[in-house]
Amino acid sequence: MNDLHAIPEKSRIQHIDVIRGIAILGILLVNMAHFSYPDLYLLLIEPNNFFTKEWSTADQITTTLLDIFVQMKFILMFSFLFGFGMIIMMERAEEKGQKFGPIYIRRLLALLLFGTIHAFFIWDGDILTEYALLGFVLFLFRKRRPKTLLIWMIVFYALFALPIVLATAFSVKESAEMAEFQTEMAAESEQNAKQALQNYGEGTFIEIAKQRIHDRMYYMSMNGMASLNPILYFYVNIPYFSMFLLGAYFAKRKILHRPNDFKSSLKKLWIISLVVGLPSNFIYAFYENEAFLLLGAPFLMLFYVISVVFLLKFAWGKKILMPFAAVGRTAFTNYIMQSVIATTLFYNYGFGLYGKVHPFLGLFISLGIFFGQLIISNFWVKYFSYGPLEWVWRIVTYKKAPQFRYDHGAKKLG
Repeated sequence: MNDLHAIPEKSRIQHIDVIRGIAILGILLVNMAHFSYPDLYLLLIEPNNFFTKEWSTADQITTTLLDIFVQMKFILMFSFLFGFGMIIMMERAEEKGQKFGPIYIRRLLALLLFGTIHAFFIWDGDILTEYALLGFVLFLFRKRRPKTLLIWMIVFYALFALPIVLATAFSVKESAEMAEFQTEMAAESEQNAKQALQNYGEGTFIEIAKQRIHDRMYYMSMNGMASLNPILYFYVNIPYFSMFLLGAYFAKRKILHRPNDFKSSLKKLWIISLVVGLPSNFIYAFYENEAFLLLGAPFLMLFYVISVVFLLKFAWGKKILMPFAAVGRTAFTNYIMQSVIATTLFYNYGFGLYGKVHPFLGLFISLGIFFGQLIISNFWVKYFSYGPLEWVWRIVTYKKAPQFRYDHGAKKLG
């Protein structure tokens, strides 16, 4: 999540709340695959596998559209907002004469605790733990100049993306050992996928809990967390961290604080982001080439961000987009509730739909969940200053409880 929840109502940057709310929708659209079937393991098998061969044309089209317009873009957007939020929080603390370090560290430790509970007791696909741990590294960059942040962002992202891009450009062939390893990995992944389908779809509460822990540990073994390998862990998460730095750069330059002052630069970046981002993501979707996703996702993410800023200048744009701000203001609560709702729908201790919902239907379920959150969030912010989890998070961060309910809300409810 990010630290903009610490900003008082009167000082909030509204288009940031809107962008965060839209990011919550995009993340749900992508996470639906992992909620409803063993996407973690299926990605390690051939695209045409025992599960996807049952998909309809509508399912295939849905997956392609999600790959083009959604996949990776919104988690990068959320990462961008996290870095943006750290700088805002630091500046607010300094204005009040508070020491930022202890406040921020408590915030990250609380996020790490929330993420751990989420990952092992609700849904294994948690991202909060990554944000918390990477947040400690981001803290080291808090005093860097905007130009320095931008340079480090480019360097880190290039270190991650260039090996994949170069391997694609020069058609590097896999060694026999690598091909054998991937064959073994695919066989293991298929077995894991079938086990997940059985346990989540038909298992007892205990079997589901064991499967969730198994899946989380499997994921952690892939990213270096389980082996306590900080270098591997950081490298795997470079795309997120790079966007932390980009968000911090935007915040320090005040680009989204005063978009009118940067109108010309934003227009140029908006055009470049579309020209680079859209074709790259089309190529990725149709040729399944990850190099083009790594190239195109950050650009298309920026195109979305800038588009929101531009659209909010129009009355019709505000009418369409401003409801997302309430979701953005309660993003932490909404993110966790998406997991609670989805696991209840799909796991056998709830409605047992795991493995029975394919991408096309999953798209509508995602939209239905989010539409419900949109309604509830807009009602909630009329009466309450924070979402429930945001309020708890703020208590831990600042060691005091802020006012939870508006006075006018109390009168209305009374």
